[in-house]
Amino acid sequence: MKNILFVLALNLIFLVSNAQISTHELPVSFKYDIDKLSETSVSSKKLPYLDFQKLDKEDLQDEKNGIPPRFGYRQKVDYSINNSGTWHTLPNGDKIWCLNIACPGALSINLLYSKFWLPERGKLFIYSNDKKHAIGAFTSINNKGSKENILGFATGLVYSDKITVEYYQPKNIEEQAIISIDYVVHGYRYINLPENRSLGNSGDCQVNVNCPEGNGWNNEKKAIALILVNGNRYCTGSLVNTTANDLRPLFLTADHCLGGWGNDYIKYDAVTNPNLNHYSFYWHYEHHACSNSSTEPPIYSTVGATVVANNSTSDFALLRLTENPLYNPNITPYYLGWDRSSNSGTGGIGIHHPAGDVKKCYLYDYSGNI
Repeated sequence: MKNILFVLALNLIFLVSNAQISTHELPVSFKYDIDKLSETSVSSKKLPYLDFQKLDKEDLQDEKNGIPPRFGYRQKVDYSINNSGTWHTLPNGDKIWCLNIACPGALSINLLYSKFWLPERGKLFIYSNDKKHAIGAFTSINNKGSKENILGFATGLVYSDKITVEYYQPKNIEEQAIISIDYVVHGYRYINLPENRSLGNSGDCQVNVNCPEGNGWNNEKKAIALILVNGNRYCTGSLVNTTANDLRPLFLTADHCLGGWGNDYIKYDAVTNPNLNHYSFYWHYEHHACSNSSTEPPIYSTVGATVVANNSTSDFALLRLTENPLYNPNITPYYLGWDRSSNSGTGGIGIHHPAGDVKKCYLYDYSGNI
C-alpha cells in the first residue's frame, strides 16, 4: 500500500472563465446595448484607493512571520439587488439588473456575499469592463441554503479594475433573487506572485509536484487543493474517501485552518459555527513541469464548505464541500483512503501548498529522513 502524507498547514479575445461550477456561457447583456434599453445608465460604485505602502509593509512583516502572502484586500460594502444597481427591461419582457464596481488600480476583483439565493432559471454573471473576461452563469445550483435559510457565497477572480455584476431574470419568474455583496476583494497582486516571493521559500526539500520526486503519485496529487480565505492563500487539504466508496466531497484539513488571521480570528467549528461559505478551493494549482514559472496556472475552483467534525487537540478538521469538484469538467478529483492491513510500507510523500505556493512535494521514509 502506498503511504502519503498531506501537510495541512476580443482586441477582442473573449475569455469565459471555467474557474467555478457554472454554465460557462456569455452574459445575456452582450446581445444588447444596455445603455439604450433605459434612460438610466448602469449605476456604479467606486471603492477608495488603497494605501499600497501600508499594505507592502504589512506583507513584508507577514513574510518575516512565515504567513502565506495575501493577494487581495477586503473592503466592507453593502451592495444588494435592492439598494444598488439598475434594472433594465429587454424587448421580450425579460429583465437584467446591473451594478458596476470599480477598484482603482486593482489587478483583479472578486466578491464575497452575505446572502446568495437565485430562483430557477435566474442567472448571475460577472465580467470585466472591457468584456474580455467573464465568469458565470451562476444559477440555483450554486445556492448554499434554502430561501428560508439563505447562506453566503463567493465568486472567483475577474482580472480587471472595473467589473459589472449582472443578474438576468426571465419575464415569467416571480421569485426575486437575493444577492447581497458583503465584501469586495481588491486584488493587488496576482495569485501566483510575479515577484516569486513565495516560490523558493518552501525549502530545498520542497520541489514542484511534477518533478521526478512526484513520479508515481499522479493520482494522489489530484486530491490536493489550496484553500483561499478572504483574499489570503491560507491552507492545504485533501479529498478523502469513505468505506461506502460513494465519492462524497469530504475534505480533510487542519483545525487551525478554521480560525486565525485569515478568518479575522473568528473560529469556525462543527457545532456552533460550521458554515464556510467564504472558503474557495483551488484544484490542480501546479506548474506542469519541474521548473518554476511566472505564468499563472489555470484556476479551477469550488466554493463553500461545512465543517463536519474538528478537534483542536489533534488539529484535524473534516469538511463537506458545498460544490462537488466532480461536477466541474476541468477538475479530475481523486479520493484518498487507508486500509487496515499490516503492510505499512517503507515511506511516502508529502504533497501540499507550502506558504500558499503552487503544489509541492517531498519524499520521506519512516526513519524520519526526507
